[in-house]
Amino acid sequence: MQTIINGPALEELRANLKGDAFAPGDEGYDEARAAWNLNAHQSPALVVMAEGASDVLEAVRLARNEGLGVGVMATGHGVAAPADGGVLVNTSRMKGVHVDPETQTARVEAGAKWADLVPEAAAHGLAGLQGSTSQVGVVGYTMGGGFGWLGRKYGFAADSVKEADVVTADGELVKISAHENADLFWGLKGGGGNFGIVTSLEFALYPITHIFGGNLFYPAERAEEALDLYARWSENLPDEVTSAIAFLNVPPMPDIPEPLQGKSVITMRFCYTGDDLEAKGEELLAPWREFGEPIMDTFGVMPSTMMDMISMDPVDPLGAYGHSEMLHDLSAETRETIVKLAIADSPLILLEMRHLGGALSRPPGDLNPMGRSDARYILNGIGATFSPEMAQAVQAFLAYVAESVKPHTSGTQYVNFMDLDGATPERVKAAYTSEDWDRLVDLKDRRDPDNLFRFNRNIPPTAVAAG
Repeated sequence: MQTIINGPALEELRANLKGDAFAPGDEGYDEARAAWNLNAHQSPALVVMAEGASDVLEAVRLARNEGLGVGVMATGHGVAAPADGGVLVNTSRMKGVHVDPETQTARVEAGAKWADLVPEAAAHGLAGLQGSTSQVGVVGYTMGGGFGWLGRKYGFAADSVKEADVVTADGELVKISAHENADLFWGLKGGGGNFGIVTSLEFALYPITHIFGGNLFYPAERAEEALDLYARWSENLPDEVTSAIAFLNVPPMPDIPEPLQGKSVITMRFCYTGDDLEAKGEELLAPWREFGEPIMDTFGVMPSTMMDMISMDPVDPLGAYGHSEMLHDLSAETRETIVKLAIADSPLILLEMRHLGGALSRPPGDLNPMGRSDARYILNGIGATFSPEMAQAVQAFLAYVAESVKPHTSGTQYVNFMDLDGATPERVKAAYTSEDWDRLVDLKDRRDPDNLFRFNRNIPPTAVAAG
C-alpha cells in the first residue's frame, strides 16, 4: 500500500524548499527516484530534489514528523535498500566543488561526482582517492570506505576525511571532525550513511599528476596459468601498486575496442604511483612481458585524470547484480575454484580479484569497513541484466559463486560492495569487527534510536533489532 503524506505537511515542505518535491503521480517523480542501477526500483512516498543543506533539513524533519524512514541518493550506483514508502533525498543537484591548493584539500557538496572534482584537483597537480570510475558520487563512496587504484598506497578514501557538515536524525545541521562531534566523525567514515546525511565533505588530496597503469588482455583459455602467475607476482608488490586480475565476458558493443568485442578474456590490470613511473612500471611488468603476446596492451604513463581507463566501467545506466567475498589468498585450491567459475558458461560480465594489503590493512584508529580481516584479495562478480531471464540467470550464478568460494573466504565483507539483496543484516555485520559493531550500535542508539536512516547498509539500533 502506497504511503501518502498529508496535504498540509507536503505543501509546507514545498513552500520551504529551494528545490522540488515529487509524490507518486507527479510529473518528475519517476526521473527523481531512478537510480543508475536500473534494478534498484524504488517507490518512495516522496522524493526531495535538494539544492542545498536547508532542503535536506526540511526533508529529514518532515520524515521524522511523519514517522517515515529516510534514504539518500546522489547517482544511485550503490542502492542497498530501496526507499519504499519513505522519503528519498536526491542530492544530485548539489554539485559544488572547491579545491584549496595550499592545504591540499577539497570540499564537495553531497551530489558531486568524482568527475566533477578530478579536473579541478588536477589543475593544481592534485588527485583524490577515487574508485574504479569517476561517475560515482564522492560522498556515498567515501562513507562506505571507498578504495580504488590508489588504495594500497593511501588507504580508504574515508581515512582522508577532515570534516563534514551533517544533517542528523534530530533534524539539526552539525559540523563533525576529530575535535567536534567526534563520535559521529568516527561512525560516518565507514558507517555507510547510518548516522546522518552529509551535505558537504572535506578531505585530503595528494600530489599526483601521472600514474603508470593499464591492462594486458589474454584469451580466457590461458586463465589457469595467468592466475598462477598473478598469485606469485602480486605477493611481493610494493604498496605503490594496486592491482587486480579479472575475467571478462566482453559484449559486442561498438564503443569497445574491436579486438575485445564479443570475446571472453582474462586481464591483468594495475596502477603504479611512485618514482620513475615508466622505468619502474616496465620493471613491474617484466614477468607479464615474458608471459606471452597479449590480445591487447594498454599500459603506459597516463595523467591521473585518465584513471577510469584502467577499470573501463560502463558510464550509461544499466541493470546489474553483483556479489563480493573476501578471499584469504590465491592458493592452488582457491585458484582452481576461480578458474572453474570463470570458464563455466557464465552470464557475468566481470569476475575480478583485487589485491588488498598495504595501507588498506594496516590497523587504523578509524573504523575499518572490511572487518580488519587478514584477507589478501576481494572477489567481485557483476552481471548485467537486460531482461528478466538474464536477471534470473545472473542471480543464480552469483549464488553459485558464493557457495563455491565459501571454503576460501575470510567470513568478513566490504561495505561498499553490498548492493540490493546482497546487503543482508548478516553480511552488513560481517563488514565490522565485533568491537566496532558494538560501538556502531551504541552510536546508533544515541544518534538515531528510531532508525530514521534505514534505507542503507543498515546498522539497526538495539530497540529495532530486538523488535
